[in-house]
This record gives sequence, C-alpha cells and structure tokens, in this order.
Amino acid sequence: MPTLEVFLPAGHDDARKAELIARLSHATVDAIGAPIESVRVLLTELPATHIGLGGRSAADGAPPSLPVIVAILIAGRTDEQKRALIAALSDVGANVLDAPLQATRVIIKDIPNTDFGIGGQTARALGR
Repeated sequence: MPTLEVFLPAGHDDARKAELIARLSHATVDAIGAPIESVRVLLTELPATHIGLGGRSAADGAPPSLPVIVAILIAGRTDEQKRALIAALSDVGANVLDAPLQATRVIIKDIPNTDFGIGGQTARALGR
C-alpha cells in the first residue's frame, strides 16, 4: 500500500531512475515491513525552471532542493518505523541522485484506513 511520490530534477537516465525505484522500494520494505509487491513509486521530473528555493529557481542559481519524497501510508506505523523510513529514503534518494543529503526531504502522509482506497474498497473494508 505504500506509495512514494518522488520529485527529482530532470535529466537522469532511465537506468538511474530504475535503480532509484528499486532501491526506494527495498528501503520501504526494510523500514516498515510492507510487502514489496505493494510498494508503488511514482517519479516526477522537474526542469530547473520549475524548482525553487529561497525565492529563486534552480535555473537562477538556487541551491539544491530536491529530491522531495512523499510517502503515502495507511495510518498505523510506529514512530520508530517512520524514523527508519525517513532515514532510509533520504539516504537512497541522496545517494542514487548524487544530491546533498541535507537538501533531501521526506514527508510522510498517514491516511486513515477509511480514506485509502484499494481496488474500489476502503483499506478498512479489506481488513487493513
């Protein structure tokens, strides 16, 4: 059920994006115990003119501000699992994309099981 939305600078080749998907998926499994087949990764590439920090775009010399990884989870993970997930996703994102760790952001969105749909049913109705 975990879905990772990853915002990254445009320009990485397909092999690097495939590595990112694989390593983020495995990091999620290791951190929170989700089955690998349930981890979805969605990549959104942004041109430098669409990335900003401190009122300037990356095209105008703003410091690195990506990747940003939004982890959408069904609520119920422990604080320790969330800490582990944040650390693991940050490490993978920074290393695979050659980005500064301090520029990497991970945001966890806990969604109640009544507000998370799977195959047309709520996660709660499916026993999750």
